[in-house]
Amino acid sequence: MNKWMKLGGRVLTGALLCGSMMFGTAGAEEAPAVDGMEAFREAISAPAQQDKRIFRQDLQFFIPAVRADLGMTGYTKGHNLRVSGDFEMVFIGDDGNTVDTAMPFYLDQQKKEMTLYFKPEKKWYKFQTPTLAAAAADGIATPDEQDVAAILSSVKAVTVLRETDTQRTMLVQLDNEKLADLIAQYGKQNPPDKGTADDIAWQNSFMGYLEQGMRRANLWYTWTVDKTNWHTITMSYNLSSLLQETAKVALEQPHEWPKEVENLVERVAYYSDMRTYTIFLSDKAKKRVELPEEAKSAESVDDLFMDDKTLPANAAEK
Repeated sequence: MNKWMKLGGRVLTGALLCGSMMFGTAGAEEAPAVDGMEAFREAISAPAQQDKRIFRQDLQFFIPAVRADLGMTGYTKGHNLRVSGDFEMVFIGDDGNTVDTAMPFYLDQQKKEMTLYFKPEKKWYKFQTPTLAAAAADGIATPDEQDVAAILSSVKAVTVLRETDTQRTMLVQLDNEKLADLIAQYGKQNPPDKGTADDIAWQNSFMGYLEQGMRRANLWYTWTVDKTNWHTITMSYNLSSLLQETAKVALEQPHEWPKEVENLVERVAYYSDMRTYTIFLSDKAKKRVELPEEAKSAESVDDLFMDDKTLPANAAEK
């Protein structure tokens, strides 16, 4: 079971980088005659009128015999971020037996410092991750002129799906080549800073797969904004194409994987589905992101992807 917790940990880590992403829906009425890129530029450039938000984000992943759900509530204030949630995975083995596991987690990011608390079984652990802290700080900060220019350059086309006096819903088609260049640049600027030698090699290989997968993917999202204050209401990403193309790139490279890993990557390449949805909440939801009392005594670990010797015995065997 530990290998699935490791896989889940990597999914969790990647998803946390998207903590400031937002979910959207499109109206059914006929699209208005509004220039898409100008409408997008107006929405992305508008100054924020408050520095704190509360959001609910869900990431859903599915392939035959495996389903994973990441649900979290986040609170941002200035350059700080707090997130509380659960990572759940259901796996059906070749023998027909089902493994159903859940891991609660909590994240506390204060500018350049970030601590991830997680509970793989009956005990809480905590892991400090400066790389994620930097990414989260960038993600929740109000974009400056340079940020706006970078965002606009990564967008290929925008269609306004719905326009009212108070709301605007847009379909945003991303430029996969520009995003792939950003992934390559990020990988050079942020090499793996923690983990075992095997983890570092794996992470470097994965970044290469991800870059090439991005160049072949078809990525888009819908975004609904409140025109009275230009805050995001909802946003939705379909990440299936990126996931599938990244797995196909991995399969095309020379590799020596166990048969079960090969089968898993093939299923991801041809049958996977992954989407993320975010919706912003009222201030009443802030209580959902309080650190659990039992997590305050969490044991520190140096490697997020702990091996069987590090995990409690019953967690490794589950």
